[in-house]
Amino acid sequence: MAALKKTKLTLEERAFETAKILLEKYQNPHNLKLEENSNLEDSYTILITLLYTEKLNEQEQLAIVSIIDEMKLLDGNR
Repeated sequence: MAALKKTKLTLEERAFETAKILLEKYQNPHNLKLEENSNLEDSYTILITLLYTEKLNEQEQLAIVSIIDEMKLLDGNR
């Protein structure tokens, strides 16, 4: 169980950092906000929105897809 929690924290940190970087890089027409105390769902919402509304490069798309895949795995293990 401790390993699952550690993985989740790592995923949450990765999602937050990815969302933060992409929000700084791309215009934010939807006025999405990411704060230091944002949770995984907040980051996920931003990442999905950016994935569908911006022309991301392949590396950025893969980063988002890998986070989504990990989230699906965690949800399947709950």
